Amino acid sequence: MRHRVVAAAPFLVAGLALGVANSMSNAFGSAYGPFTTTPGQGVRWLEYVSSWLGTPWAWALFAFGVGWFSRRLGPAALLATAGLMLAVLAYYLSDAVLGLNERLSVVEIQFWSVISLLVGPVMAVFGALAHRPQAWSLAPGLAAPAVMAYFGLRFPSGNSQIQPWAQGAVLGAAALLALALTVRAGRLGLSSLRHENAP
Repeated sequence: MRHRVVAAAPFLVAGLALGVANSMSNAFGSAYGPFTTTPGQGVRWLEYVSSWLGTPWAWALFAFGVGWFSRRLGPAALLATAGLMLAVLAYYLSDAVLGLNERLSVVEIQFWSVISLLVGPVMAVFGALAHRPQAWSLAPGLAAPAVMAYFGLRFPSGNSQIQPWAQGAVLGAAALLALALTVRAGRLGLSSLRHENAP
């Protein structure tokens, strides 16, 4: 039991960190937030971070990463869902502490928690399957860059000044991830053929 708690802790802490980081980058990077030093001028690098962390693909990628590193389907689904729900709670609690919201929005917390229940297990299973040492692992693995590319193209984030660069970075990262997964699958396929043809 203790071993399971220790193994789960990093993923749960990562979920909390995701929610807090998203909230804090919004608060401290905003050009019109409560911590803005020069009205109309935000902290540029935090604006980029905010534009990425506040997107559906970033949260979906978190669940995928949980699956990739935990590898086991059942635990991956549970940990990813729990991590996402903690991220949601941490995000809104951080917003309240930072003064971005006067009170907690229970409706929004419930809404995004339901989304976490739906997305978390699916992306976690894709991540766990993508880490399998077989060439077919490329198929579930491509779910991650596909989600990044879809939301990057369909729903570009950030203000008008950073949006083209933020979008380009997301699409570039998606392409690199897809390439890395494809190369990995190719190597696994070659390795499998060598073992089959070995005398």
